[in-house]
Amino acid sequence: MPEEDSLLTVAIPTYGRPHELRQCIQFLRNQSSHLFHLLILDNASPVAASSALGDLLDDFPAASVRIVRNRVNIGGDANILRCFELCETEYLWVLGDDDEPLQDAVKTVYGEIGDHPDTIFFNFACELYPRTKEAVTNTLDEFISSVDSFSNILLISTSVYRRAALVPQLQIAYNYTYSMASQVVLVLRALLAEPGNCRLLQKRIVKWTPPPEGTQWSVVTQLLGLGILLDLPLSRKSRRNLARLLPRPRALECMAIQVAGYRLQSKDSNSAGYIMDQIYSRLLFYSSGLAGRGRFFFYRYCLFLFPVFGLALFRLVIQVTGRGKELLNVRDPFCRL
Repeated sequence: MPEEDSLLTVAIPTYGRPHELRQCIQFLRNQSSHLFHLLILDNASPVAASSALGDLLDDFPAASVRIVRNRVNIGGDANILRCFELCETEYLWVLGDDDEPLQDAVKTVYGEIGDHPDTIFFNFACELYPRTKEAVTNTLDEFISSVDSFSNILLISTSVYRRAALVPQLQIAYNYTYSMASQVVLVLRALLAEPGNCRLLQKRIVKWTPPPEGTQWSVVTQLLGLGILLDLPLSRKSRRNLARLLPRPRALECMAIQVAGYRLQSKDSNSAGYIMDQIYSRLLFYSSGLAGRGRFFFYRYCLFLFPVFGLALFRLVIQVTGRGKELLNVRDPFCRL
């Protein structure tokens, strides 16, 4: 096995969050019990990461520190994939610039890769998606069937990868950047190529924090993009199981709120209708029973025709339940971060 200081790279893809990036780096400063390489991928931020960090990295306790600034903004997913491209160690932890690594996170990662060096994908738990039991899988079907929350797989900060097993799939993963889940494509394609151990763990390495206001990805754009994961060359069983796993909880309601708001803001009923139909045909058709399909048609042909009434109804439900307030902040689904 390689020397410890060459085992792990912590890569942080970042854009336009200088304050959050500094905080993330400060949390990492305390991870001194094990050495790691730090790689920062600056996606042409308005304030360069090197300027935002200042002298914070001068005495950073890492085996090496590297900042790479893209000449242009290549998109969030492509910047995540560049972490795999530029990583020079055996294992890679991609850490979101707005998430908080726990105090013993690097130690926890080293414990897992030391005990299970042949594992190609470690997925740690998150407080948003409690994991009741751990799972070890080997084949693609086993992996898809064992995932308890796709959202936990999608959250980049919860996963550690064995780079050599995944980089052969980079070319294909770049074709799936629209999915907003291209790092997941790497894992799925690797398992399609040959079996490999994946571990879904109960341990945590990061504390999720809500993204700064105005930087959240559109829920509708995510639902549009996730559907293309079903274009992977899967068996019928795998495709159906993946389709049932992909939608986030209450995806129909999330879509209906956002599309109704978008229709009112843009006054473009054709585009709004197209978005709803595409999400349904790409994603929700495979995962919805009769009740789900009935809800879709109710939203599509009743509330869609009366968006003011529809939004008022959803606002009332949100006010009563106290959940989903962020969905009222409508983002243009055709404008991707």
